[in-house]
Amino acid sequence: MAKLELWSSPVVQTLFARSPPAPLSPKGIWRQDLTAQINQLSANLNVRAVLHLLNDDFNGCHELAQTQEGNPYSDHLHSIAHRREPDYWNSKYWIARFSHEHLPEIYSPGGTVTQAKQEMDKFVDAVQSAETSGKGVSDHEKRQWEEMTKLARILIDLE
Repeated sequence: MAKLELWSSPVVQTLFARSPPAPLSPKGIWRQDLTAQINQLSANLNVRAVLHLLNDDFNGCHELAQTQEGNPYSDHLHSIAHRREPDYWNSKYWIARFSHEHLPEIYSPGGTVTQAKQEMDKFVDAVQSAETSGKGVSDHEKRQWEEMTKLARILIDLE
Protein backbone atom coordinates (compact mmCIF):
# COMPACT_ATOMS: atom_id res chain seq x y z
CA MET A 1 0.00 0.00 0.00
CA ALA A 2 1.43 3.37 -0.94
CA LYS A 3 2.34 5.66 1.94
CA LEU A 4 0.03 8.47 0.73
CA GLU A 5 -2.87 6.07 0.28
CA LEU A 6 -2.33 4.73 3.78
CA TRP A 7 -2.22 8.20 5.36
CA SER A 8 -5.52 9.10 3.70
CA SER A 9 -7.27 5.83 4.62
CA PRO A 10 -10.33 6.17 6.89
CA VAL A 11 -8.76 3.76 9.42
CA VAL A 12 -5.61 5.85 9.88
CA GLN A 13 -7.57 9.11 9.88
CA THR A 14 -9.96 7.78 12.55
CA LEU A 15 -7.19 6.46 14.79
CA PHE A 16 -5.08 9.62 14.61
CA ALA A 17 -8.14 11.79 15.32
CA ARG A 18 -8.93 9.83 18.47
CA SER A 19 -9.64 12.02 21.46
CA PRO A 20 -9.07 11.78 24.36
CA PRO A 21 -5.85 9.76 24.15
CA ALA A 22 -5.96 6.02 24.73
CA PRO A 23 -5.92 4.86 28.36
CA LEU A 24 -2.69 3.49 29.82
CA SER A 25 -4.23 0.03 30.25
CA PRO A 26 -7.48 -0.22 28.31
CA LYS A 27 -10.15 -2.71 29.28
CA GLY A 28 -11.02 -3.57 25.68
CA ILE A 29 -10.72 -2.63 22.03
CA TRP A 30 -11.61 1.02 21.39
CA ARG A 31 -13.46 0.49 18.07
CA GLN A 32 -14.27 -3.13 17.23
CA ASP A 33 -15.30 -2.11 13.71
CA LEU A 34 -11.72 -1.00 12.95
CA THR A 35 -10.18 -4.40 13.68
CA ALA A 36 -11.29 -6.02 10.43
CA GLN A 37 -10.45 -2.85 8.49
CA ILE A 38 -6.91 -2.83 9.87
CA ASN A 39 -6.50 -6.53 9.04
CA GLN A 40 -7.62 -5.89 5.46
CA LEU A 41 -5.07 -3.14 4.80
CA SER A 42 -2.37 -4.16 2.36
CA ALA A 43 0.18 -2.43 4.60
CA ASN A 44 3.16 -4.25 6.08
CA LEU A 45 2.85 -6.21 9.29
CA ASN A 46 4.33 -3.56 11.61
CA VAL A 47 2.01 -0.87 10.27
CA ARG A 48 -1.00 -3.08 10.91
CA ALA A 49 0.36 -3.98 14.37
CA VAL A 50 0.80 -0.33 15.40
CA LEU A 51 -2.70 0.50 14.14
CA HIS A 52 -4.07 -2.31 16.32
CA LEU A 53 -2.09 -0.82 19.22
CA LEU A 54 -3.68 2.61 18.60
CA ASN A 55 -7.06 0.85 18.65
CA ASP A 56 -6.30 -0.77 22.04
CA ASP A 57 -6.27 -4.22 20.41
CA PHE A 58 -3.51 -6.03 22.33
CA ASN A 59 -4.18 -9.37 20.69
CA GLY A 60 -4.11 -7.94 17.18
CA CYS A 61 -0.85 -6.09 17.86
CA HIS A 62 0.75 -8.91 19.85
CA GLU A 63 -0.05 -11.64 17.32
CA LEU A 64 1.46 -9.67 14.46
CA ALA A 65 4.51 -8.46 16.40
CA GLN A 66 5.24 -11.96 17.66
CA THR A 67 5.41 -13.36 14.13
CA GLN A 68 8.46 -11.18 13.47
CA GLU A 69 10.35 -11.64 16.71
CA GLY A 70 13.82 -10.18 16.23
CA ASN A 71 12.60 -7.37 13.97
CA PRO A 72 13.40 -4.26 16.04
CA TYR A 73 10.14 -2.51 15.21
CA SER A 74 8.08 -5.62 15.99
CA ASP A 75 9.93 -6.03 19.28
CA HIS A 76 9.31 -2.34 20.03
CA LEU A 77 5.58 -2.83 19.47
CA HIS A 78 5.74 -5.96 21.60
CA SER A 79 7.23 -3.96 24.49
CA ILE A 80 4.50 -1.31 24.33
CA ALA A 81 1.72 -3.91 24.08
CA HIS A 82 3.00 -5.61 27.24
CA ARG A 83 3.27 -2.30 29.12
CA ARG A 84 -0.34 -1.54 28.26
CA GLU A 85 -1.51 -5.04 29.16
CA PRO A 86 -0.18 -4.29 31.97
CA ASP A 87 2.77 -6.69 32.18
CA TYR A 88 5.55 -4.33 33.19
CA TRP A 89 8.31 -6.88 33.68
CA ASN A 90 7.67 -8.33 30.22
CA SER A 91 7.67 -4.85 28.70
CA LYS A 92 11.14 -4.22 30.11
CA TYR A 93 12.27 -7.64 28.89
CA TRP A 94 11.38 -6.63 25.32
CA ILE A 95 12.95 -3.18 25.68
CA ALA A 96 16.26 -4.88 26.50
CA ARG A 97 16.03 -7.04 23.35
CA PHE A 98 15.86 -4.44 20.60
CA SER A 99 17.29 -1.22 19.27
CA HIS A 100 16.62 0.91 16.21
CA GLU A 101 17.68 4.28 14.90
CA HIS A 102 14.34 5.98 15.60
CA LEU A 103 14.35 5.47 19.38
CA PRO A 104 15.91 8.86 20.19
CA GLU A 105 13.34 10.60 17.96
CA ILE A 106 10.56 9.06 20.04
CA TYR A 107 12.01 9.07 23.57
CA SER A 108 14.97 11.45 23.85
CA PRO A 109 15.18 13.96 20.99
CA GLY A 110 18.81 14.90 20.46
CA GLY A 111 19.93 12.01 22.64
CA THR A 112 21.37 8.58 21.98
CA VAL A 113 19.77 5.18 21.58
CA THR A 114 21.08 4.25 25.04
CA GLN A 115 19.41 7.33 26.55
CA ALA A 116 16.19 6.53 24.71
CA LYS A 117 16.14 2.99 26.09
CA GLN A 118 16.71 4.35 29.60
CA GLU A 119 13.75 6.70 29.07
CA MET A 120 11.63 3.76 27.93
CA ASP A 121 12.47 1.85 31.12
CA LYS A 122 11.68 4.92 33.24
CA PHE A 123 8.37 5.33 31.45
CA VAL A 124 7.39 1.74 32.25
CA ASP A 125 8.09 2.50 35.92
CA ALA A 126 6.16 5.80 35.73
CA VAL A 127 3.14 4.10 34.15
CA GLN A 128 3.18 1.37 36.79
CA SER A 129 3.35 4.00 39.53
CA ALA A 130 0.54 6.06 37.98
CA GLU A 131 -1.66 3.00 37.55
CA THR A 132 -1.06 2.04 41.20
CA SER A 133 -1.46 5.49 42.74
CA GLY A 134 -3.89 7.07 40.29
CA LYS A 135 -1.61 10.13 40.16
CA GLY A 136 -0.41 11.55 36.86
CA VAL A 137 -2.50 9.18 34.75
CA SER A 138 -3.69 11.89 32.35
CA ASP A 139 -0.15 13.17 31.74
CA HIS A 140 1.13 9.65 31.12
CA GLU A 141 -1.77 8.92 28.77
CA LYS A 142 -0.79 11.98 26.71
CA ARG A 143 2.87 10.93 26.70
CA GLN A 144 1.92 7.37 25.72
CA TRP A 145 -0.27 8.65 22.89
CA GLU A 146 2.62 10.77 21.61
CA GLU A 147 4.91 7.74 21.80
CA MET A 148 2.51 5.46 19.90
CA THR A 149 1.60 8.02 17.24
CA LYS A 150 5.27 8.91 16.66
CA LEU A 151 6.05 5.23 16.17
CA ALA A 152 3.03 4.88 13.87
CA ARG A 153 4.17 7.85 11.77
CA ILE A 154 7.66 6.35 11.47
CA LEU A 155 6.32 2.95 10.44
CA ILE A 156 3.88 4.42 7.94
CA ASP A 157 6.61 6.61 6.46
CA LEU A 158 8.84 3.52 6.10
CA GLU A 159 6.03 1.82 4.14
